[in-house]
Amino acid sequence: MKSPSAKKHKTISLVVLNYNGRQHLDEYFTSVFSQTLLPDEVIMFDNMGTDGSRAFVQKKFPSVKIITEDRFNTGTAPAYNTAIHHASGEYIVLQSNDIVLDTKCIAVLYKNLEADTKIGIVSSITIRYPNKKLGKFIVDQAGGLMDTYGFGMQNYPQVPVKDIPDTEEVFFAYGDSIIFRRDVFNKINGLDERMFMIHDDIDLSWRMRLQGYKIIYAKHSFVYHKGSATIGSNLDRPHIRFLSERNGIRCFIKNISPQRFIRTLPLYIILLCGEMGYFVYRGKFQLFFADVCAILWNLWYLPETLRMRARIQSSTKRSNVDTLFYNKSFKLMLFKNFSKSL
Repeated sequence: MKSPSAKKHKTISLVVLNYNGRQHLDEYFTSVFSQTLLPDEVIMFDNMGTDGSRAFVQKKFPSVKIITEDRFNTGTAPAYNTAIHHASGEYIVLQSNDIVLDTKCIAVLYKNLEADTKIGIVSSITIRYPNKKLGKFIVDQAGGLMDTYGFGMQNYPQVPVKDIPDTEEVFFAYGDSIIFRRDVFNKINGLDERMFMIHDDIDLSWRMRLQGYKIIYAKHSFVYHKGSATIGSNLDRPHIRFLSERNGIRCFIKNISPQRFIRTLPLYIILLCGEMGYFVYRGKFQLFFADVCAILWNLWYLPETLRMRARIQSSTKRSNVDTLFYNKSFKLMLFKNFSKSL
């Protein structure tokens, strides 16, 4: 695959993870191969596929390189790390399989990454897929904000695209559609494979920030997002809660500054205990035990997490990361809304 532009560009590898997502792949890959700037290679990691995805892609999109894992579901972080290891591009575009790309998506990502060597990640903005047919350009997320407890939230949710800046620095990028330099990714040791899935994109962004890189979104690179299809609809809420809480705690311990850690940890514990007590009060014991398991998991892996923290904090290059936190608690806000639905 070659770019239609005569100007030589850095080589680009596009990596997408598929987990029984056959229903998304035709529209997704059609949008990939309709780009004004085509990637030099496209790699699909097929994770425990049983729905014919592999055969479909081999037949209709034969230029796609397929990496397969049939023994067990590795999760998103190990799968992406493996695929990137096999990629040849200088720049890596990482995407979900449940999106549809605007024709200039990759070109705009590339242009913004090229503009500044201190940019670590450029993110597309996402628009909810149902709005595609309706012609509505309403932001689902334009990168993410981080609250004082290390909990992330979408930037500009439900805001018309025309009303947001063309580009803006954010705390982290969601993994729906992003581009980064392969050498920077390798420098920070890639995605944390213990996280399996959920929060791994936040952790990656945070570690890049600590190395002095900026994270931005680019408004004119947009994708239509169908939802968390790769995670799968068969995972129950307690399991998702377990992964989210487990990985959030690990990310918090690894990356937060010593000063903020000391200041916020007691409040974080109080908030978590209050949340668990509420679940018991409402008889939601599965959610209570999900939090308990998340805490126990982190206690078991605490020595490893602290070793990673020591390595990360010793190499931190940016001292003003703490100024980028949002001072209110997104976690508390979401929990209030969540509790109303129980």
